[in-house]
Amino acid sequence: MENELIKITEQNGKQAVNARELHAFLGSKRDFSNWIKDRIKKYGFIENQDFAVFDNFGENPTGGRPQKEYALTLDMAKELSMVENNDKGKIARQYFIQKDKEYRQISKPLSTLDMLELAIKGMRENNQELQEVKKDVLELKAKVTTRPDEYTIAGYATLNGMHVNLIQASKLGRAAKALCNNKNITLGKVRDPRFGAVYTYPEFILKEVFAKPVN
Repeated sequence: MENELIKITEQNGKQAVNARELHAFLGSKRDFSNWIKDRIKKYGFIENQDFAVFDNFGENPTGGRPQKEYALTLDMAKELSMVENNDKGKIARQYFIQKDKEYRQISKPLSTLDMLELAIKGMRENNQELQEVKKDVLELKAKVTTRPDEYTIAGYATLNGMHVNLIQASKLGRAAKALCNNKNITLGKVRDPRFGAVYTYPEFILKEVFAKPVN
């Protein structure tokens, strides 16, 4: 749906629709003057409540006196769209409903609860961003001792926020190596600045090994 399907202006703090523009959009075959007067009478719309009338002192294509223009409230515009009973009327009505919601959302003052909800939402978003940063840092640390798609014992532990001592790392390494041998997986090697040349293992192997308790 277009942003300016039918122009909506603001007058005296309220949204208004030009009846002539609505009439043109709806594609009514009736003369505008007769159409708007009939609608006002038939559906009981009240001047200065549902609509306002003013003279258009611009150029009148038919000559003579200034054209009468009608500024409609959104509620009246919605009802006129609905009673037109065609596809254009349905589109216009949905458009006015959406614009009314947007306007109410913007103009509605925030309650204390609204402000608290916004604050909580902001804190949650900040916390999520913090967790993402921590994850990125862990991944960078892990890559120091990692090949693509493979990790060392220390690298995998770092990436997942786990601490293993040298004895545990040795046991985990032996278990991972045995599992790779059973599955005929060739082990890789990288140089670790702390431990020298160390083996790397596929991630699915390490998941299985780390899932078991290590004493």
